Amino acid sequence: MRELDVFYCPRCGYYAYYQTSRHPQCPKCPSQDAMSMARIHYAEFMHMSCKERDEYLSQAILSSNPSLIKRLTAPSQKYDSHNLIAEMNTVIMNLDTENKILSDTVKWMHDTIWELLREKRQTADSQAAASLEPCGDTDGK
Repeated sequence: MRELDVFYCPRCGYYAYYQTSRHPQCPKCPSQDAMSMARIHYAEFMHMSCKERDEYLSQAILSSNPSLIKRLTAPSQKYDSHNLIAEMNTVIMNLDTENKILSDTVKWMHDTIWELLREKRQTADSQAAASLEPCGDTDGK
């Protein structure tokens, strides 16, 4: 007598135990594709908890169809704004840093211009004062 084998449907995840060597069809979904045989012994599969079985079969289904992961995660990635928000926060922080540097530069330039204007006025005032000072004796003698 043959040992039982574990078969699962790669489309819906339904699993069953069969003794046949032919690949049975899934009784739960309308697919005409044959069920896949799990690469685990029946006894090991039976000793697993329901959660462990589900994880094992999920991994088997995903490994046999890698494009399934992309199709399953596409809607959540399309509407998932967490990554976009994190990227935008990084951009905002970089822009804030650049803005502070530019503001400091503008403030330095502003202060420098006013300092140069004050020096120019002082120089002009001292030259005007020097030109107004008497150069010699103007008594008329």
